[in-house]
Amino acid sequence: MTMSQKSVCGESTDLNSSEETKHVNESLLKKLNDIFLMILEHNKTSNEYEEKLLSQKNMSFSSNHIPKISIKNYLKRILNYTEVEESTLIIALIYIDTLNQLSKVILTPYNIHRLIFIAIFIAIKYNEDITFNFDYYAQVSGMSIKELQLIEIEFIYLIKFRLYIDKEQYDSYKSYIDEADSDEEE
Repeated sequence: MTMSQKSVCGESTDLNSSEETKHVNESLLKKLNDIFLMILEHNKTSNEYEEKLLSQKNMSFSSNHIPKISIKNYLKRILNYTEVEESTLIIALIYIDTLNQLSKVILTPYNIHRLIFIAIFIAIKYNEDITFNFDYYAQVSGMSIKELQLIEIEFIYLIKFRLYIDKEQYDSYKSYIDEADSDEEE
């Protein structure tokens, strides 16, 4: 699939990223994938899982079907087409954790892809200097522009507009991810 990439200004840019950036993010993506899979597995064992699943069914980020693309491949797709920074991925993870803490929304196979994307999308807008137009992000996410807008608004409300991440919180999450990576290498 070929996608032309346009910045907010409308200028086309290349989708090539350096091998070094791909390697760093590949390691982080593997860890994020493992974290999300662990959360999904844990949530399935919750006594309230079915109840929460039903209560979330009408939320904009819940899909009627489980996407065929794996979480890891979806994360790779996002990285490939957005060249997202490592710090942005960590911030997105914090946003998802904040969502869970403040709203009691749980990650399920029906919402995880959309929640991952919207958390990364919001983190990109908050953390990075270069962003692309809404149309482009809709194509990358596999959602319509309208869905993307609705999910963004709902997500921001559910996290009570807590977009700022202080250094201590960021360092804590980064440390957790770094430690997990070093554990795997041993």
